[in-house]
Amino acid sequence: MKRRLFLLIFCLLVDLSTFAQWINIPLQTKASFRAIRSLKNDIWIGGTQGTVIHSRNGGITWQESQVPGAEKLDFRDLAIVGQQKVLLMSAGPADKGAAKLFISKDQGYSWSILFEKKSGPYFFDAIAWNHKKQEGIMLSDPMDGQFPLFKIKSQEEKVEEIKISSFPTLLQREAAFAASGSSLLWIHGKLNLVTGGSTHARILQSLDETFTQFQEMNQSTPADSSSGFFSIGARNKTNYWIVGGNYLRLNENNIGILESKDAGLTWKKLSDYPSFYMEKVIWTGKYWVVVGPSKSAAYAPKTKKWISLGETHFHNVILHKKHLYAVGTKGTLAKISLAELDRLFLSKK
Repeated sequence: MKRRLFLLIFCLLVDLSTFAQWINIPLQTKASFRAIRSLKNDIWIGGTQGTVIHSRNGGITWQESQVPGAEKLDFRDLAIVGQQKVLLMSAGPADKGAAKLFISKDQGYSWSILFEKKSGPYFFDAIAWNHKKQEGIMLSDPMDGQFPLFKIKSQEEKVEEIKISSFPTLLQREAAFAASGSSLLWIHGKLNLVTGGSTHARILQSLDETFTQFQEMNQSTPADSSSGFFSIGARNKTNYWIVGGNYLRLNENNIGILESKDAGLTWKKLSDYPSFYMEKVIWTGKYWVVVGPSKSAAYAPKTKKWISLGETHFHNVILHKKHLYAVGTKGTLAKISLAELDRLFLSKK
Protein backbone atom coordinates (compact mmCIF):
# COMPACT_ATOMS: atom_id res chain seq x y z
CA MET A 1 0.00 0.00 0.00
CA LYS A 2 1.27 3.45 -0.88
CA ARG A 3 1.65 5.74 2.14
CA ARG A 4 2.56 9.41 2.00
CA LEU A 5 3.91 11.25 5.03
CA PHE A 6 3.55 14.99 5.14
CA LEU A 7 4.09 17.71 7.71
CA LEU A 8 1.22 19.92 8.71
CA ILE A 9 0.94 23.35 7.18
CA PHE A 10 -1.52 25.39 9.18
CA CYS A 11 -4.01 27.77 7.62
CA LEU A 12 -6.17 29.96 9.83
CA LEU A 13 -9.90 30.02 9.13
CA VAL A 14 -11.66 32.91 10.83
CA ASP A 15 -15.37 33.51 11.08
CA LEU A 16 -15.66 37.29 11.31
CA SER A 17 -18.88 37.21 13.30
CA THR A 18 -17.37 35.30 16.22
CA PHE A 19 -13.61 35.24 15.51
CA ALA A 20 -13.73 31.49 16.06
CA GLN A 21 -10.43 30.02 14.94
CA TRP A 22 -10.58 26.65 13.24
CA ILE A 23 -7.10 25.71 12.08
CA ASN A 24 -7.24 23.98 8.71
CA ILE A 25 -4.96 20.96 8.24
CA PRO A 26 -4.30 20.53 4.50
CA LEU A 27 -4.53 17.02 3.09
CA GLN A 28 -3.50 15.77 -0.32
CA THR A 29 -6.75 13.87 -0.82
CA LYS A 30 -10.17 15.29 -1.71
CA ALA A 31 -12.03 12.33 -0.20
CA SER A 32 -14.91 13.11 2.14
CA PHE A 33 -14.59 11.99 5.75
CA ARG A 34 -17.17 10.90 8.33
CA ALA A 35 -15.19 8.51 10.54
CA ILE A 36 -12.71 9.80 13.14
CA ARG A 37 -11.53 8.35 16.46
CA SER A 38 -8.53 8.75 18.75
CA LEU A 39 -6.78 6.67 21.41
CA LYS A 40 -3.72 7.93 23.27
CA ASN A 41 -1.48 9.45 20.56
CA ASP A 42 -3.24 7.79 17.62
CA ILE A 43 -5.87 9.60 15.52
CA TRP A 44 -7.54 7.63 12.71
CA ILE A 45 -9.81 9.00 9.97
CA GLY A 46 -11.78 7.09 7.35
CA GLY A 47 -13.65 8.28 4.29
CA THR A 48 -14.70 7.76 0.70
CA GLN A 49 -12.67 5.89 -1.94
CA GLY A 50 -11.30 3.65 0.79
CA THR A 51 -9.20 6.53 2.13
CA VAL A 52 -7.51 6.38 5.53
CA ILE A 53 -5.65 9.15 7.38
CA HIS A 54 -3.53 8.35 10.43
CA SER A 55 -1.53 10.36 12.95
CA ARG A 56 0.52 8.39 15.46
CA ASN A 57 1.84 11.47 17.28
CA GLY A 58 -1.31 13.31 18.29
CA GLY A 59 -1.79 15.33 15.13
CA ILE A 60 1.78 16.56 14.53
CA THR A 61 2.21 14.57 11.32
CA TRP A 62 -0.25 12.60 9.20
CA GLN A 63 -0.08 9.60 6.88
CA GLU A 64 -2.50 9.14 4.01
CA SER A 65 -3.28 5.76 2.41
CA GLN A 66 -5.91 3.77 0.59
CA VAL A 67 -7.12 0.31 1.59
CA PRO A 68 -6.51 -2.10 -1.34
CA GLY A 69 -9.78 -3.32 -2.84
CA ALA A 70 -11.79 -0.63 -1.05
CA GLU A 71 -11.50 2.09 -3.69
CA LYS A 72 -15.30 2.24 -4.11
CA LEU A 73 -16.13 2.00 -0.39
CA ASP A 74 -17.06 4.68 2.14
CA PHE A 75 -15.72 4.25 5.68
CA ARG A 76 -18.35 5.76 8.00
CA ASP A 77 -17.01 4.55 11.35
CA LEU A 78 -13.99 2.88 12.90
CA ALA A 79 -12.68 1.51 16.19
CA ILE A 80 -9.14 1.76 17.56
CA VAL A 81 -8.60 -1.51 19.41
CA GLY A 82 -4.99 -0.85 20.42
CA GLN A 83 -1.71 0.61 19.24
CA GLN A 84 -1.49 -1.88 16.38
CA LYS A 85 -5.08 -3.01 15.73
CA VAL A 86 -7.75 -0.89 13.99
CA LEU A 87 -11.19 -1.67 12.53
CA LEU A 88 -12.76 0.18 9.58
CA MET A 89 -16.52 -0.06 8.89
CA SER A 90 -17.76 0.39 5.33
CA ALA A 91 -21.32 1.72 5.01
CA GLY A 92 -23.35 0.71 2.00
CA PRO A 93 -25.72 -1.98 0.64
CA ALA A 94 -24.61 -5.56 1.24
CA ASP A 95 -25.76 -6.67 -2.22
CA LYS A 96 -23.37 -4.13 -3.74
CA GLY A 97 -20.42 -5.40 -1.71
CA ALA A 98 -20.32 -2.40 0.63
CA ALA A 99 -21.20 -3.97 4.01
CA LYS A 100 -17.70 -4.83 5.21
CA LEU A 101 -15.56 -4.60 8.33
CA PHE A 102 -11.81 -4.38 7.72
CA ILE A 103 -9.05 -5.03 10.24
CA SER A 104 -5.41 -4.01 10.41
CA LYS A 105 -3.00 -5.54 12.93
CA ASP A 106 0.03 -3.43 11.98
CA GLN A 107 -1.11 0.20 12.24
CA GLY A 108 -2.62 0.24 8.77
CA TYR A 109 0.25 -1.15 6.71
CA SER A 110 -1.94 -4.08 5.66
CA TRP A 111 -5.68 -4.76 5.80
CA SER A 112 -7.98 -7.77 5.56
CA ILE A 113 -11.74 -8.32 5.75
CA LEU A 114 -12.78 -9.42 9.23
CA PHE A 115 -16.52 -9.60 8.50
CA GLU A 116 -18.92 -8.91 5.65
CA LYS A 117 -22.47 -9.42 4.46
CA LYS A 118 -22.94 -10.16 0.78
CA SER A 119 -26.73 -10.22 0.54
CA GLY A 120 -29.85 -8.94 2.25
CA PRO A 121 -30.73 -5.37 3.32
CA TYR A 122 -27.67 -5.00 5.58
CA PHE A 123 -26.22 -1.49 5.76
CA PHE A 124 -23.77 -0.88 8.61
CA ASP A 125 -24.31 2.38 10.49
CA ALA A 126 -22.10 2.63 13.57
CA ILE A 127 -19.71 0.95 15.99
CA ALA A 128 -19.84 1.46 19.75
CA TRP A 129 -16.57 0.30 21.32
CA ASN A 130 -15.94 -0.66 24.95
CA HIS A 131 -12.20 -0.47 25.64
CA LYS A 132 -12.53 -2.04 29.08
CA LYS A 133 -14.23 -5.14 27.66
CA GLN A 134 -12.26 -4.99 24.40
CA GLU A 135 -15.54 -5.56 22.58
CA GLY A 136 -17.66 -3.59 20.18
CA ILE A 137 -21.24 -3.49 18.98
CA MET A 138 -21.92 -2.80 15.30
CA LEU A 139 -25.33 -1.58 14.15
CA SER A 140 -27.06 -2.28 10.82
CA ASP A 141 -30.19 -0.86 9.22
CA PRO A 142 -33.41 -2.81 10.01
CA MET A 143 -34.42 -6.19 8.71
CA ASP A 144 -36.93 -8.76 9.93
CA GLY A 145 -38.57 -6.22 12.26
CA GLN A 146 -35.51 -5.14 14.22
CA PHE A 147 -32.08 -3.52 14.01
CA PRO A 148 -29.41 -6.21 13.61
CA LEU A 149 -26.58 -5.93 16.12
CA PHE A 150 -23.20 -7.62 15.87
CA LYS A 151 -20.76 -8.19 18.72
CA ILE A 152 -17.12 -7.70 17.76
CA LYS A 153 -14.73 -9.66 19.97
CA SER A 154 -11.26 -8.20 19.75
CA GLN A 155 -9.18 -11.00 21.24
CA GLU A 156 -10.82 -13.77 19.22
CA GLU A 157 -11.15 -11.50 16.17
CA LYS A 158 -14.70 -12.75 15.71
CA VAL A 159 -18.00 -11.08 14.86
CA GLU A 160 -21.26 -12.65 16.04
CA GLU A 161 -24.85 -11.51 15.55
CA ILE A 162 -26.71 -10.83 18.79
CA LYS A 163 -29.93 -12.82 19.07
CA ILE A 164 -32.52 -10.15 19.94
CA SER A 165 -35.63 -11.59 21.60
CA SER A 166 -37.71 -8.43 22.05
CA PHE A 167 -37.73 -5.24 19.99
CA PRO A 168 -40.28 -2.39 19.64
CA THR A 169 -42.38 -2.48 16.48
CA LEU A 170 -40.52 -0.62 13.76
CA LEU A 171 -42.04 2.41 12.08
CA GLN A 172 -42.34 2.48 8.30
CA ARG A 173 -38.95 3.38 6.70
CA GLU A 174 -37.36 3.79 10.15
CA ALA A 175 -33.58 3.54 10.12
CA ALA A 176 -30.42 4.78 11.77
CA PHE A 177 -28.34 7.44 10.03
CA ALA A 178 -24.71 6.58 9.32
CA ALA A 179 -23.78 10.25 9.00
CA SER A 180 -21.17 10.31 11.78
CA GLY A 181 -21.21 6.82 13.24
CA SER A 182 -22.75 8.19 16.43
CA SER A 183 -26.35 6.93 16.33
CA LEU A 184 -25.28 4.29 18.88
CA LEU A 185 -24.15 4.85 22.48
CA TRP A 186 -22.87 2.10 24.79
CA ILE A 187 -22.77 3.45 28.34
CA HIS A 188 -23.79 2.54 31.87
CA GLY A 189 -24.31 -1.10 30.88
CA LYS A 190 -26.91 -0.29 28.22
CA LEU A 191 -27.09 0.37 24.51
CA ASN A 192 -28.90 3.49 23.25
CA LEU A 193 -30.00 3.77 19.61
CA VAL A 194 -31.44 6.87 17.91
CA THR A 195 -33.46 6.71 14.70
CA GLY A 196 -35.06 8.75 11.93
CA GLY A 197 -36.38 8.43 8.41
CA SER A 198 -40.00 7.84 9.46
CA THR A 199 -42.95 9.79 10.87
CA HIS A 200 -41.17 10.13 14.22
CA ALA A 201 -37.60 10.06 15.45
CA ARG A 202 -37.19 7.59 18.29
CA ILE A 203 -34.85 6.63 21.11
CA LEU A 204 -34.49 2.91 21.81
CA GLN A 205 -32.63 1.48 24.80
CA SER A 206 -31.62 -2.03 25.83
CA LEU A 207 -33.08 -3.37 29.05
CA ASP A 208 -29.70 -4.66 30.20
CA GLU A 209 -26.14 -5.36 29.08
CA THR A 210 -27.07 -8.49 27.11
CA PHE A 211 -28.64 -6.26 24.41
CA THR A 212 -31.27 -8.90 23.67
CA GLN A 213 -34.32 -6.81 24.64
CA PHE A 214 -35.08 -3.19 23.78
CA GLN A 215 -37.69 -0.63 24.79
CA GLU A 216 -38.87 2.66 23.31
CA MET A 217 -37.86 5.66 25.44
CA ASN A 218 -39.28 8.54 23.37
CA GLN A 219 -41.52 9.06 20.33
CA SER A 220 -42.54 12.69 20.58
CA THR A 221 -40.39 14.16 17.80
CA PRO A 222 -41.97 14.36 14.32
CA ALA A 223 -39.66 13.46 11.43
CA ASP A 224 -39.69 12.36 7.80
CA SER A 225 -37.60 10.41 5.30
CA SER A 226 -34.67 12.87 5.43
CA SER A 227 -34.82 13.95 9.07
CA GLY A 228 -34.55 12.60 12.58
CA PHE A 229 -31.93 12.02 15.26
CA PHE A 230 -28.38 11.72 13.94
CA SER A 231 -26.14 11.65 16.99
CA ILE A 232 -26.20 10.81 20.70
CA GLY A 233 -23.43 11.87 23.09
CA ALA A 234 -22.78 11.58 26.81
CA ARG A 235 -21.46 14.03 29.39
CA ASN A 236 -21.37 11.29 32.02
CA LYS A 237 -23.28 8.10 32.92
CA THR A 238 -26.59 9.95 33.32
CA ASN A 239 -26.48 13.14 31.21
CA TYR A 240 -26.98 12.60 27.44
CA TRP A 241 -27.72 14.84 24.46
CA ILE A 242 -29.32 13.92 21.12
CA VAL A 243 -29.10 16.13 18.02
CA GLY A 244 -30.26 15.92 14.43
CA GLY A 245 -32.20 17.76 11.78
CA ASN A 246 -32.88 17.37 8.07
CA TYR A 247 -29.90 16.62 5.83
CA LEU A 248 -31.69 18.28 2.90
CA ARG A 249 -32.15 21.54 4.85
CA LEU A 250 -28.79 22.45 6.28
CA ASN A 251 -29.66 25.86 7.71
CA GLU A 252 -32.76 24.99 9.70
CA ASN A 253 -33.63 22.56 12.46
CA ASN A 254 -37.11 21.38 13.42
CA ILE A 255 -35.80 18.38 15.35
CA GLY A 256 -34.07 20.34 18.08
CA ILE A 257 -31.87 19.00 20.87
CA LEU A 258 -33.08 16.51 23.47
CA GLU A 259 -31.46 16.07 26.88
CA SER A 260 -31.69 13.31 29.47
CA LYS A 261 -30.40 13.65 33.03
CA ASP A 262 -31.43 10.16 34.17
CA ALA A 263 -29.48 7.84 31.83
CA GLY A 264 -32.05 8.00 29.04
CA LEU A 265 -35.19 7.20 31.02
CA THR A 266 -36.80 10.58 30.33
CA TRP A 267 -36.05 13.27 27.76
CA LYS A 268 -36.71 17.00 27.47
CA LYS A 269 -36.28 19.25 24.46
CA LEU A 270 -34.01 22.27 24.97
CA SER A 271 -35.81 25.58 24.63
CA ASP A 272 -32.81 27.26 23.01
CA TYR A 273 -30.62 25.76 20.31
CA PRO A 274 -28.95 26.82 17.03
CA SER A 275 -30.97 26.52 13.84
CA PHE A 276 -28.89 24.23 11.64
CA TYR A 277 -28.67 20.55 10.80
CA MET A 278 -26.38 18.77 13.30
CA GLU A 279 -24.55 15.53 12.53
CA LYS A 280 -22.48 15.12 15.71
CA VAL A 281 -22.58 16.13 19.37
CA ILE A 282 -19.78 15.67 21.91
CA TRP A 283 -18.96 16.76 25.45
CA THR A 284 -15.57 18.44 25.87
CA GLY A 285 -15.35 18.37 29.66
CA LYS A 286 -16.73 21.90 29.93
CA TYR A 287 -18.90 22.54 26.87
CA TRP A 288 -21.23 20.70 24.51
CA VAL A 289 -20.15 21.06 20.86
CA VAL A 290 -22.36 20.38 17.83
CA VAL A 291 -21.18 20.31 14.22
CA GLY A 292 -22.81 20.04 10.81
CA PRO A 293 -22.01 20.62 7.15
CA SER A 294 -23.14 24.26 7.33
CA LYS A 295 -22.24 25.46 10.85
CA SER A 296 -20.88 24.50 14.27
CA ALA A 297 -21.53 25.82 17.77
CA ALA A 298 -20.70 25.33 21.46
CA TYR A 299 -22.86 25.50 24.60
CA ALA A 300 -21.86 26.25 28.20
CA PRO A 301 -24.28 24.54 30.65
CA LYS A 302 -23.25 26.77 33.58
CA THR A 303 -24.23 30.01 31.82
CA LYS A 304 -26.72 28.44 29.38
CA LYS A 305 -25.07 30.37 26.56
CA TRP A 306 -24.39 29.37 22.94
CA ILE A 307 -21.53 30.66 20.79
CA SER A 308 -21.17 30.18 17.05
CA LEU A 309 -18.03 28.47 15.80
CA GLY A 310 -18.64 29.75 12.31
CA GLU A 311 -19.62 28.29 8.97
CA THR A 312 -18.16 24.81 8.57
CA HIS A 313 -18.34 21.73 6.37
CA PHE A 314 -18.04 19.12 9.10
CA HIS A 315 -19.62 15.68 9.41
CA ASN A 316 -17.85 14.57 12.57
CA VAL A 317 -15.77 15.83 15.48
CA ILE A 318 -13.77 14.29 18.33
CA LEU A 319 -11.97 15.56 21.42
CA HIS A 320 -8.29 14.66 21.49
CA LYS A 321 -6.48 15.96 24.56
CA LYS A 322 -6.67 19.77 24.36
CA HIS A 323 -8.12 20.09 20.84
CA LEU A 324 -11.23 19.28 18.86
CA TYR A 325 -10.56 17.64 15.49
CA ALA A 326 -13.31 17.86 12.85
CA VAL A 327 -13.62 16.22 9.44
CA GLY A 328 -15.92 16.75 6.47
CA THR A 329 -16.27 17.00 2.72
CA LYS A 330 -13.50 17.28 0.10
CA GLY A 331 -10.61 16.39 2.39
CA THR A 332 -11.64 18.72 5.21
CA LEU A 333 -9.67 18.31 8.46
CA ALA A 334 -9.50 21.11 11.02
CA LYS A 335 -8.92 21.67 14.72
CA ILE A 336 -9.73 24.19 17.42
CA SER A 337 -8.29 24.33 20.93
CA LEU A 338 -10.24 24.17 24.17
CA ALA A 339 -8.42 27.36 25.17
CA GLU A 340 -9.96 29.08 22.14
CA LEU A 341 -13.43 27.98 23.27
CA ASP A 342 -12.72 29.48 26.70
CA ARG A 343 -11.65 32.73 25.07
CA LEU A 344 -14.79 32.88 22.93
CA PHE A 345 -17.09 32.37 25.89
CA LEU A 346 -15.18 34.97 27.95
CA SER A 347 -15.36 37.48 25.10
CA LYS A 348 -19.13 36.98 24.95
CA LYS A 349 -19.44 38.04 28.58
